[in-house]
Amino acid sequence: MREETPQPETSTEDFALQLDLQEMKQLPELYEKLREPIFSLKQTGIAPKLYVDWKKAGLAPKTEEQSWTKLSFLEYLWLKMAKELRELGLPLARVKALREYLFQVQEIPAEALTPAMIAKLRDELSKVMSPKQVEAFITEQLSGQIQAAQASYGVQLCLLESLVYAALYRKQEAGILIFPSGDLAPWLDEMQGMGPEGQVLLGRTHVFLSITQHLAAFILDEDKADYIPRLALLSDEELQVVRAIRNKSFRQVTITFDEKRQITLRTTSDGHLDEEVSKQLIETLALKNYQSVELENRGGSKLKFTKEHRRRI
Repeated sequence: MREETPQPETSTEDFALQLDLQEMKQLPELYEKLREPIFSLKQTGIAPKLYVDWKKAGLAPKTEEQSWTKLSFLEYLWLKMAKELRELGLPLARVKALREYLFQVQEIPAEALTPAMIAKLRDELSKVMSPKQVEAFITEQLSGQIQAAQASYGVQLCLLESLVYAALYRKQEAGILIFPSGDLAPWLDEMQGMGPEGQVLLGRTHVFLSITQHLAAFILDEDKADYIPRLALLSDEELQVVRAIRNKSFRQVTITFDEKRQITLRTTSDGHLDEEVSKQLIETLALKNYQSVELENRGGSKLKFTKEHRRRI
């Protein structure tokens, strides 16, 4: 029986990545990092024969001979997600439809600038520009000139990139809702505030494919440690804490989740650590599920920062 490819009713036009001023500055560099082919097929854990089959089925990019395959972080991430979905029993045709959905190019229209975002942009710009310059810049944004400039630099985001940016910059749970009907919908934490629309989506039977959890799994993999700073998956402060935990080079790490809960990890005189707690703390940093972090090194120096500002205190 031939399996037909379902046509999702949900369009990516329903989702637009909204970037603030700081994110706009970082966008081109991170855009290149996420697309640079740096991973071997072996690093994905996908067998060469399976990869060939997936290429034929449209689940993987059309690359050269598999032994020389080099994949970008986006493709690496996608293969991990595709593997999860196949293990859950999702048919090849459905996984292929999801790939096409995630890799569609996303426009960043001027309409994506909401009144609240414009107010925030005006407030930030006022710190470094005169009122006249601020209004001129916002006018350029609303007229689409900035978007045109992005296009001229070749920065064309696909939906998967948009969700990865949201997870990294906005510190949100990002993922895809997959419905039995074939419908697909992007999901971010902030969508819980959509009111009835968000509740209708969540109320329907669905599979949730978490992009944030796959980002966290990558960071937890010690074999991928060298790629974390290269891909800017953690802030400098977060990366410093992760390295201290892995190298056992600290005296004490305290992560505060909220006013009522925190975890403190201390090394013993021989450097012994509770491995389960160590993993939990690194995962907390990867998922951005903290309010503040305080690190005390053996030499006595300290580092403290908050999630909201990622700044030293």
